[in-house]
Amino acid sequence: MSRACKVLNVAEKPSVAKEISKILSNNNVRYSQSCARYNGLHYFAYNANGTHYDMVFTSVLGHLMELEFDSRYKKWRGCSPAELYNAAVSKRVPPDKQDVQRNLEQQARGCQKLVLWLDCDREGENIAFEVIEVCKHVNPRLDVRRARFSALIPRDLHTAMNNLILPNQHDANAVDARQEIDLRIGASFTRFQTLLLQDRFDWSTMDLGDVEKPIISYGPCQFPTLGLVVQRAWEIEAHVSEPFWYIHVSYKAPKEPKACDFTWDRARLFDHPAATMLYEICVENPRATVLKVEGRERKRWPPFPLSTLEMQKKATMYLRMPGERIMKLAEELYQAGFISYPRTETDIFAQGFDLQAMAGEHTQDARWGRHAQAIVDGSMWLRPRGGGHDDKAHPPIHPTKYSAGENDWAQDKKRLYEFIVRSFLAACSKPAIGFETTVRIAMADEGFHTSGLMVQERNWLEVYPFTGWGGNDNLPPLQEGQQFLPADLLLKQGATQPPPRLSERDLIALMESFGIGTDATVADHIQKQLDRGYVHKDSNLTFWPSDLGQALVGAYRRMDLENLWLPDLRGKIEQNITAVARGARTKEAVLQEAVQAFHADFLAAQQKQGLLEAEVALRFRRGLIPPEFPPSLTACVVCDATLQALLAACGPSSRPQAAANGGNAPRPPPAPPGGGRRGCTARGGGRQPPPGPGWQSRRHGAGNVGGNDDDSDDNDNGWPGPSQSTQSARGAQARGRGRGIAATRARGRARGSFAQGLGASQGSGALPRCPMHGLEVLHLTSNTAANPGRCYYKCAHPSEGHACLRFKWVDEWDAEMGNSSAGGRHGNLGRGGGRQAGRGQAGNRGCGHSAAAGRGQENWGAHGNSFASATGHPAGGGGACFKCGVPGHFARDCPNA
Repeated sequence: MSRACKVLNVAEKPSVAKEISKILSNNNVRYSQSCARYNGLHYFAYNANGTHYDMVFTSVLGHLMELEFDSRYKKWRGCSPAELYNAAVSKRVPPDKQDVQRNLEQQARGCQKLVLWLDCDREGENIAFEVIEVCKHVNPRLDVRRARFSALIPRDLHTAMNNLILPNQHDANAVDARQEIDLRIGASFTRFQTLLLQDRFDWSTMDLGDVEKPIISYGPCQFPTLGLVVQRAWEIEAHVSEPFWYIHVSYKAPKEPKACDFTWDRARLFDHPAATMLYEICVENPRATVLKVEGRERKRWPPFPLSTLEMQKKATMYLRMPGERIMKLAEELYQAGFISYPRTETDIFAQGFDLQAMAGEHTQDARWGRHAQAIVDGSMWLRPRGGGHDDKAHPPIHPTKYSAGENDWAQDKKRLYEFIVRSFLAACSKPAIGFETTVRIAMADEGFHTSGLMVQERNWLEVYPFTGWGGNDNLPPLQEGQQFLPADLLLKQGATQPPPRLSERDLIALMESFGIGTDATVADHIQKQLDRGYVHKDSNLTFWPSDLGQALVGAYRRMDLENLWLPDLRGKIEQNITAVARGARTKEAVLQEAVQAFHADFLAAQQKQGLLEAEVALRFRRGLIPPEFPPSLTACVVCDATLQALLAACGPSSRPQAAANGGNAPRPPPAPPGGGRRGCTARGGGRQPPPGPGWQSRRHGAGNVGGNDDDSDDNDNGWPGPSQSTQSARGAQARGRGRGIAATRARGRARGSFAQGLGASQGSGALPRCPMHGLEVLHLTSNTAANPGRCYYKCAHPSEGHACLRFKWVDEWDAEMGNSSAGGRHGNLGRGGGRQAGRGQAGNRGCGHSAAAGRGQENWGAHGNSFASATGHPAGGGGACFKCGVPGHFARDCPNA
């Protein structure tokens, strides 16, 4: 007698291993503990295709390995986040899974065959190859096979064991590609956002639980999902309600208890005089004539069989449960053998399914048993329609075993199981039949219509109480040519409404249409928005972005980096990953394409990081001392100088001051759409910002570290600071402190409270204008050794001001204007001189506040003034270093530093 083949069987979860062992062994199974605490061993004998097998069944706990960076890249401050796009990565078994690894190795050494019972989707296929790698490392001679099944029921499992196949490398490669894309992009942007923002703001208004400071995470699926919620919020806030008018007609037949309403064929008019004129014509001739009465049979077809996303969309709406809980409960029902595999794109049953037999298991139920019996008998049976989607892996979600509701089931679990059963029975039923009647009338040449539906056969609606059909039971028995006087003839007013907040069903539908995530991950992406505090869910189960969520998306929008928050690029990546799973593209090509696209956006985001900080500063108070950052995190968006270089140049007194300066004042309510908020003054930051709760008539600049608001003063460190009123109260203190490090541009509109040294407050009309752009200039202050506290004018163009080198000392301008007979200070500055190569930098507003001098700036004037730097030294065409004052080089390259 030949020796039995010893087979190692591996399931994805301990509960699945237990259930499969129980079914395949017909409850004749022996259990023992392994070296892995949660992954026991199940022993039984099995015969398949004439071969006797000694089976040992164990499990893993989801993914056995994790993709991670090499150790030198694991410390957040140990490298620049930009390096993560090219850093080496590898898959390793993490410490908490090493006992699972040892268990697999111990069992694999004594087996001849390895059968993988992982979930039959891409993720399960990837886990299968992780198990293969571990097992074949200790036993290279293992014969590896894959079992494909859709439900934990005897029919499926025995069929799978008798029809083993090879694992699918393409599916595993697709998951590897997605994991690496998500790791590189997610880690780089998460570190970038967190290191930039975490220590600079007071997060006490957020619900962080036991955590003091948030991890401001980024995910390439997470942020497009957030973007959908934020976009809808912007649409709602930007909506301007517009009044309209419509004619309302109703008719009440004799002896009828209720009146029947007619709808105006024009629907509505936004022109009040025109609507009034038409209404008055109807009032003058109110007799209505029935033009047409027509009736026709209508059918309402049953729903398609359930796919994962359809189950989530409908269950969130009908059962009012979040998608994440729906998937958790569905997984429990699957593992207990009550429903088929809950992660599938398929919405069509294959011809081989005996659906009537499945319905027959439910004939004894008091709630839907009669309908199930009618399906079995054939009086209600109609083969389900297909929705056109088939992933070739699993059938639609359907019940596999009857349950009256187990005693230990939670109420939500019972409700979800009932929904799945009713959906299945409805899909196997005949369509509902009704008769629709439409009536059209005319009154003084104005048309009106109404309709009513009478349901004749409910059919599938009998077992599916989640939706209704029919309406307008008050439709009177009118005949063509009949005339009547209306019971009501009114001119009513209405107003346009903004789009509704996104419900979870709406959000899932949008994610599906844009290709964000997969059927298995959509619910997780939505839940992460809530967990991270980027989105809130209200009592109506609709979503609204938090302040942080709006700030993050708004910042990337202002940076013109749509790929970071719009769904288009992620949808393309998902399509490419699907192509890898089909074998149409290689993992390497898709990976390189995606990483390169995001790498370019990451570098752009670094250059414009001041916009991110400025946007967050609109919604959160500054509270903590900013940390030291790697140079790559702190490049100035104007001159590319780094924070380290600026600190070295300015000295320790210029280091950022923290909460001692006070926090930002509460932001005002949103301005109406079309308000005066201007684009950012940073390079490339002139995009019109979106409307939102923080939408104000402000212009946000960007300095070496962060931006500042147009109408509020700044901290000495050049970051967005407190309101004008707060700054005014501490003006003397601010003037006595060390000078700031950042060259942030700002408009000096309301200077009366802090511009000491100018004399009387000057209105906006008193400022000169840039001769190149025609705009009122900025009123700024020098902090150089040669000209401490000396005020000057600088171009305020919202997108080109950083490059416009037109410059003038205020005292020189005052003297020239006082001696000039050409006019007062309201005129333009002259157009003397041409623009110089090189970038000029402006400083903070107001005398006594900090400013970093520009590299080279030309004097304005019609009076022949020479070109000079902000230090007062002649520039000679090349500018002077603001560290040592020597012309011919810039501070970044200073040899004397």
